[in-house]
Amino acid sequence: MVKIYPQLISLFALIAFCTYSCTHKAKDPGKSSINFIVVDEKPDSINPAGIEELKFNSSGSTIYGFEYKANGAGPHPTVILLHGLPGNERNLDLAQNLRRAGYNVVFFNYRGSWGSEGIYSFSNSLADIGSVIDHLTDPKNQELLRIDVNRIALIGHSQGAGLALIEGINDPRVKAIAGISVFNPYTIFKGNETKGNLTSLKEYISSLGVLNCDPNTYLKELLSNVISYNIEELVKKTKKPILIIDEHKNNMYLNKYKDKETLKYQIWSTDHAFTNKRIALSVELNNWLLKNLSR
Repeated sequence: MVKIYPQLISLFALIAFCTYSCTHKAKDPGKSSINFIVVDEKPDSINPAGIEELKFNSSGSTIYGFEYKANGAGPHPTVILLHGLPGNERNLDLAQNLRRAGYNVVFFNYRGSWGSEGIYSFSNSLADIGSVIDHLTDPKNQELLRIDVNRIALIGHSQGAGLALIEGINDPRVKAIAGISVFNPYTIFKGNETKGNLTSLKEYISSLGVLNCDPNTYLKELLSNVISYNIEELVKKTKKPILIIDEHKNNMYLNKYKDKETLKYQIWSTDHAFTNKRIALSVELNNWLLKNLSR
């Protein structure tokens, strides 16, 4: 017969308890970990994580979205996730990962895209972000959606990254901004390849059935405001924390500001959708948010 020592039983019980506690407690954005990638949280008995369908009014048009609501009563830091043109890559794996890490994540479709009412344009999309923030910070919605209005971040991909930086830097309610494969209208439409870029973008928009958009009107508006859409100038002047992760070299001018403590600029070896970097991207975003969206 194997002799069991009481001390060993106590030790095994302690290890089992610690393992359960570490892997099943609600995730706190204040702690750095990769558990949010591989471990499902234990639902809060009163305020579990979930999804909330949302409608926003933006200049008279109804735009549609939803919130991945973080586990627990909150209020929670909140990420607004912005898709590109037209938004085939929605990055909802990032959204669910960040939700498990303790963040609310809000996703929506701009005016004139994917069933949202109105006309799709760059300036309308910028205004739509402001309308969504208006809704989230309205006292009537804060409790239901568990929003910490002092901890709002924008994360965007491609054209959504450009929108995130332009609107986020200019809106005092936004504390931090991250851009993935950043689209900078100024560098695209003020260089030697402007004509070719305009032709390519016009052809692409014309092929998209998910947008209510006239390509000529879209490009005319974009060109008329291209100076104010210069992301380099905005990044240079802001004191807000900025993370930019590109897979291209169109924004190499940002290396001039590498000594700026609030800017983190990286170039990764991957494709436009960061297909082979999804887990790394989730971890990088979470670590950056832990540092820059703290209380």
